[in-house]
Amino acid sequence: MRTVLIVLLSFFVIHLQAQEIKGTWYYQGKFNGSFGRSENYREYWGRLIVHGDRSLFTMKEEGQHHAALQDNTIDLRGDSLFTVYKDHSSNSLLFEFSDLNQKTHYFADTLFPMEWNTTEEHKMIGGIPCLKAETRFKGRGYTAWYAPTITISDGPWKLGGLPGLILEAYDDENNWHMTLLGNSEAYDFDIAFFESKITKGIEGFPAFVGFVKKLFSRLESSFGSNSDCIGCQTKSVLKFHSWEKID
Repeated sequence: MRTVLIVLLSFFVIHLQAQEIKGTWYYQGKFNGSFGRSENYREYWGRLIVHGDRSLFTMKEEGQHHAALQDNTIDLRGDSLFTVYKDHSSNSLLFEFSDLNQKTHYFADTLFPMEWNTTEEHKMIGGIPCLKAETRFKGRGYTAWYAPTITISDGPWKLGGLPGLILEAYDDENNWHMTLLGNSEAYDFDIAFFESKITKGIEGFPAFVGFVKKLFSRLESSFGSNSDCIGCQTKSVLKFHSWEKID
């Protein structure tokens, strides 16, 4: 009898893994647009739409944001945090970046290059047992709580590659924090749009770094050149920052 139960359980697990997983997982969290230099926290909704081996993560702010100049710094509203497309079959990842003119650019990155340190530490999130994992990625440390019972190797933003869906994730300074609220069976998004960009070819993360550095340099020079002092030499005290550290 025990052997029969083991066989049936094995068949059930294999059958679930063979099924194409579809659905949307909803997150809620916060993001400090000043990245810890000051407190500029705002609430965000996150959605991870999964369609088999493809997914789309988007992060949208709750309410309206009124940009303001604070502490002689300006942060770009469009960063790499907000729209990420992943394709496990082709080992591809695309992310969206919006410049100050709200023009959208897409760049490629490596799918799940982060090396996770997994632990036996556990907790429940929404009644689902989760395990803890930690990593460093693009200059920041991250903690993830993933659910081994949800066999999706994915998570918010670019994070993933663990043996289960990431239900909660945050950086070491807690400037970005996303926690799962629930899920639904809806899974529609424009896969063809992102696949066409992969097929045509798209520049990678080094191109994104170069693009952002040139943009920051032009902006800092522009602000630094504004002076009412004729003949004076001025230097901009404005500093621009992006979430992923690109030193």
